[in-house]
This record gives sequence, C-alpha cells and structure tokens, in this order.
Amino acid sequence: MGNRSLRVNELLKREVSQYIHRRLQSETVGVTVTDVESTRDYKSATVFFSMITDAENAAAMESLLNKHAQSINQHLRRSITLRNIPRVRFKFDNSMERGSRILHILDEIDDEQKGRAS
Repeated sequence: MGNRSLRVNELLKREVSQYIHRRLQSETVGVTVTDVESTRDYKSATVFFSMITDAENAAAMESLLNKHAQSINQHLRRSITLRNIPRVRFKFDNSMERGSRILHILDEIDDEQKGRAS
C-alpha cells in the first residue's frame, strides 16, 4: 500500500470516528473505528469498527452505521478535499476477539506442557 493510501485511510478513519462520536454519540457508545481500507480509485472504503459486545449487538450496530453511511458521506464531502470521496460501508472488526482466543489457546498449550514436565 502506498504512502498516499495510508494517509487517505488515516484521514478517513479520523473524520468518520469524529462524526460518529459527535453526531451519533447516544447510539454508538463503545464503538471504536479501528481501520479503513479504501479501493485504489478511492471510490469506496470499508470502515472497520470494534466494540465490546456479542455478535448480535455487533450486527445491529453494523446495520445502524450502514444506515447512517449516506450522512457520513455527506460530512466527508464537506470536510475533506479529495478528487474522489469514497462511499463508506461499515464492517465489524472481530480481530480483537480472535486474538484473545488465540492467546487463550496458547496459554492452554503452555499449561499442558508444564503439566507434562512435572
């Protein structure tokens, strides 16, 4: 990924996060924008978010954020100067949950190995 792509993605991440926390604060408590991946032509971007919750609540939040995507796109058009302002869509980022699960499995393996050594 080029340097420009990284800068554009970081700018989009900051602007989307600010919008969510200012305009949708009562509905999006606990939501954190974790990453943005835009296409090469900057016509669309996927905004990844995380929150401490179960899968059902995450799906509901994803739906809510995608429902507000048009107003977020309007905000981006007003606040960012780029040739193409990407259309955003939201996707729940479960990488923290997967990482936690992997660490738990590694701890179990370590405990088993310590038990065999004793």
